[in-house]
Amino acid sequence: MPRRLPRLPPPLSDFDDDERQAVLNANRNFYRAFSNRDPAAMDLLWAPTGAMVCLHPGQAALHERAEIMASWRAIMRHPEAPRVHCTSEWIVGQPGLAIVVCREILPNAQLMATNTFSRLSDGWYIIGHHSGPVAPVEDERTTVATPAPTRGRLH
Repeated sequence: MPRRLPRLPPPLSDFDDDERQAVLNANRNFYRAFSNRDPAAMDLLWAPTGAMVCLHPGQAALHERAEIMASWRAIMRHPEAPRVHCTSEWIVGQPGLAIVVCREILPNAQLMATNTFSRLSDGWYIIGHHSGPVAPVEDERTTVATPAPTRGRLH
């Protein structure tokens, strides 16, 4: 039986610069809400319904919107909640779905994150967040040392 040719990705015109910028804005709004400890803004960024997942480092996967939002509220009200700066954003997308991979710069650590967005009628919404520790790299704006192990998990 002859082998099928692999499916090619959609043409770039299907995910244009305007869509790319809208996704990057949504991703940056996510980190702004996190750093500003703004649970109302965070709530507006997540899709209102549908399948979703959130994986905080070292924690079990969360799949229900209510438990995802509860986790973000708990993180943001913690007195030691870190301010997070997002850098090195890399985006891939197609109509209706986009993935942003980025480096999260915390005061004493660096994480890599994958944020997945879905396009609804009124904009891009987060449907997935997954982050985990990585070796630190120097950023033009920040140098982060390797963190000492901690007992509590804040993100």
